[in-house]
Amino acid sequence: MDVYLHLGQNAVVLGGGADEKLKLLLAALTLHAASRPQAETCAWTMHFEVEKMNIFGVAENPSGHVTGQVFTDNVRSAGGNVLHAEIAGAGGDRRRSSIDFHGADIFAAAAGYYARSEQRPARYFDLGGDRFALLAAQPDCDEEWLAAVGTDEVRALADDASHPPMEMRRYRFFCGCSPERIAKVLGPALQRDLDGTFGDDTHITVTCPRCGTRHELSRELFDEVA
Repeated sequence: MDVYLHLGQNAVVLGGGADEKLKLLLAALTLHAASRPQAETCAWTMHFEVEKMNIFGVAENPSGHVTGQVFTDNVRSAGGNVLHAEIAGAGGDRRRSSIDFHGADIFAAAAGYYARSEQRPARYFDLGGDRFALLAAQPDCDEEWLAAVGTDEVRALADDASHPPMEMRRYRFFCGCSPERIAKVLGPALQRDLDGTFGDDTHITVTCPRCGTRHELSRELFDEVA
């Protein structure tokens, strides 16, 4: 719901099923992040070659914030569908990987990432009513059971009160961007030519690269971060 409220507030209309793809990517990414250490931040970008579209998502475990957006302008060709993944740890270390995938199935692409990048099988399930689940193999996993288990059985596992969760994590759709934060990021690059950037204008419009929110930035903001 928060994703659609965000799109409406920013007057963003996604056609061709892009809104559904964004929702499913954020669901898949959040479930993946929930299986990772609490200090990590996970980001995925899915490139769809035929649609000339990139879908970006990031899930921050330390804050529980999840955000993302769809890019359809000036999308470069990659020769096929590609999933780019990046994991950032607490010490600043980053791990990047990419896999190609076929078709438009977000969950199948995410499962392919597990098989080829994480080097372990995993399956995603749509439990209905905007409920989703991820089963990822751990050491000594019964891989035959994992390959054969059905949605109804997974739904029953999720609802079984006799098997309480080992851990609870909460996530919400939230970016946290603001004019001040964006000015701080852009400041070093723009300080050399603020006159050329602003011209006769007192404000410039900048779009957040993470969530797509448009911000009006005043010249004074850059003076403050100089």
